[in-house]
Amino acid sequence: MKLDVSLILKEPGASLPFDMKGVAGELDFRGGAARLSGPLTVRGVATSLGDGVYLEANVRGSIELTCSRCLSQFERFVDLSCEGKFVPNAGQPEPEGENEVEVFPLEGTCCDLDEMIRHEIVLGIPMKPLCRDECKGLCPACGKNLNEGDCDCPKPQGQPSLFGRKLLEAMEERGKKDGRP
Repeated sequence: MKLDVSLILKEPGASLPFDMKGVAGELDFRGGAARLSGPLTVRGVATSLGDGVYLEANVRGSIELTCSRCLSQFERFVDLSCEGKFVPNAGQPEPEGENEVEVFPLEGTCCDLDEMIRHEIVLGIPMKPLCRDECKGLCPACGKNLNEGDCDCPKPQGQPSLFGRKLLEAMEERGKKDGRP
């Protein structure tokens, strides 16, 4: 999503309100951790700084995530505020004490909002996204999604799961290598 700020760029203090809608797929999330599942609505104000533009915006829409327990796809609504400074030489280091907001490149007279929005969305994604708080996950033996019903695997009685046993064995092996009994 690009915002043309040519009307205010040369007038420090001048501002430009904007209201934009971006279609799904415009933002590419590296690694596939999330993807847009519909259009984003972006509303905000761009203010000229003379040497660049300060931009404040509210972003609303939905993203699709993968549950870390059951590996199912689910949608999460996002409603976030973001801000950024767009300057011609965004790669140059900022003077000490002037880096309160993220700096992005000003492309001629346009602010490309994609990177700023991507940055805020990625920061808002939980480390371990869950489709719901009470997600039961996958059976460690057969891999069935336990949210869809129980599996026919025998339930271990008082012994750790296969994963737990392998973890204990690996820890014991490491202890032997470190000289512990």
